Amino acid sequence: MTPKLFLRMTSLILFSLLQACGGGDGSPGGSNDPYARDVGAAGTHRVCSYDSRLDDDGYRSARISYPCNRSSGPFPATTLTGGFTNTKEQMYWLADHITSHGYIVITMTPTNVLGVPSTWEKAHLAGFSKLKSESGNWLSPIYKDVNTDKIGIAGYSMGGGGALLAAGELGNQLNTVVAMAPYDGYAAINYANINAKTLILAGANDIIAPATSSETYFQSLPANVVRTLAIYSGVDHLDWVGSSNESSSSNDTAEKTRFKVLVTAWLNLQLKGDNSARTYFDGVEHNKHLADDWFTQYDYRP
Repeated sequence: MTPKLFLRMTSLILFSLLQACGGGDGSPGGSNDPYARDVGAAGTHRVCSYDSRLDDDGYRSARISYPCNRSSGPFPATTLTGGFTNTKEQMYWLADHITSHGYIVITMTPTNVLGVPSTWEKAHLAGFSKLKSESGNWLSPIYKDVNTDKIGIAGYSMGGGGALLAAGELGNQLNTVVAMAPYDGYAAINYANINAKTLILAGANDIIAPATSSETYFQSLPANVVRTLAIYSGVDHLDWVGSSNESSSSNDTAEKTRFKVLVTAWLNLQLKGDNSARTYFDGVEHNKHLADDWFTQYDYRP
């Protein structure tokens, strides 16, 4: 074997080893490809769920979805609610997607779907506690499977407003909050107690929870809070709602895929500590979204 051929073969072997190890920087898929596929697509985990023995005064009903194969747990977790008039089933399109990416999700219907934002706040607080208690219950399907140090809360419309209120209540106990088209009323809201890293998503065409309200909520957060505001172009208030009579897969739309991308990437960044997810907020993937006119307004403050 000539010296030149030996060097070429050695280089190929070293390259193969680096690829097998996920790249030199230790990130999934290597530094040039942070994910094997876009986070808007279904993840690798098959979704299991249960809704029995989850009774609580804080909500009317709940379902917990979790990865069927629990060997890679414990998993980070989040609450999830819809908004005014919505039931938990109308948010399964997002709950199942998040779960397929390695999360445990408690999706809830509040005690009164015609209530006020504090009704959804109460549901989020109850769901937050329920995730912890279920993980500590040896009769639970998710016994010891929740990473209780990595829990977030997420909601849409009044559920998003309630999530922000709950985040203020939970303070340092909470890692992150995701508020989608949030509605907390039109009065000034004090979010001074929020410490969680906050993602606020809204639609430019929303006349029920207008983008200006989301911008006000965003600006009301304490100055030191890590946050992102994204206003989706062409999105109205009802684009976030799934059908309660159809499977989550049949609720897929182009808008919902865009929602899934940022929500999942945000959770990966804040709950899994996966810094490769940052590209969806400031990097190659985000630049693609800008080129595709995803947003009318965008503000990322790491």
